[in-house]
Amino acid sequence: MKQSSRIAVRLGLAIAILAFVDFDAVAHAQTISVSMPSLHVSDGERVSGFEIYITSGRIAALPDVPIGWDVAVDDNPSWNTVLTASVKVGAAALSPGYFANFLVVEKEKSLGLPFDIRGEILVTKDFRTERRIRIELKDLTLNEIAKSPTEKPTT
Repeated sequence: MKQSSRIAVRLGLAIAILAFVDFDAVAHAQTISVSMPSLHVSDGERVSGFEIYITSGRIAALPDVPIGWDVAVDDNPSWNTVLTASVKVGAAALSPGYFANFLVVEKEKSLGLPFDIRGEILVTKDFRTERRIRIELKDLTLNEIAKSPTEKPTT
């Protein structure tokens, strides 16, 4: 095969590969780490469950799934996501420190809808009564995560 033919084949292959990349999705996605810096609990209270509701985003990762917990993620195709988690045994209840960089979320900007995170954290001392702590976006710290050049774009 001639040199010019090889170059033409390689160029055609590169163009074909680029045709399948969704650059619009990459441009509209932003990946962030979510932390809750100050969860106010009383002495002796531990986290027994939580519910997180995300609008215009999806859960990209849950870096530390606690042992002894039921965890469910509903990454709805409408970009409305729900994360629910509850302790199965009292010994697995969490300290408030769990919520440092506990979640990685991909924000979806192309829909034109406001991004939001809200939810409730359930805490207890005795596992007979629970107290619900409401959280809103303002209660959270969001830090953008730079994507690596080799990371696959999400669609």
